[in-house]
Amino acid sequence: EPVTADDKRGQAEVRALTDIPIASGESEFTRHDFRDLAVLGAVDIMQPDLAICGGITEAMRISALASAHNLKLAPHLWAGAPAFAAGLQVAAASPAGFIVEYSLGANPLLHDLVEEDFLVRDGMIEVPERPGLGITVREDFLKKHTVAA
Repeated sequence: EPVTADDKRGQAEVRALTDIPIASGESEFTRHDFRDLAVLGAVDIMQPDLAICGGITEAMRISALASAHNLKLAPHLWAGAPAFAAGLQVAAASPAGFIVEYSLGANPLLHDLVEEDFLVRDGMIEVPERPGLGITVREDFLKKHTVAA
């Protein structure tokens, strides 16, 4: 975001003065926050983080807002594999789906927690088609990282 997350009017001013698409939303919590960004004309690309925005249901509501305002949706997927897989499903199911934003760095909760690799081929991530989120949690990973009470 070009300004602090709580300065939506300031962000709208920045957006009005540039042709550079403004992406925002990784610090927003609900569809109401994203509605404000859209109504103020403060964003081109909405970036809900499914780990903080309320999960799949709220992300789909945010997706509908993006679509209704002719904006793009690029889920911010900085958490582990379950949130990443959920964000992939949301982006794939949304008419506003554009890209997903995620870290290419080391993240055991993304790369080691599940059996799937989320490989990128020709700039695209294959969206799992199995039931649910399409992922299989590695029980051995959970056992290794569980702290007994």
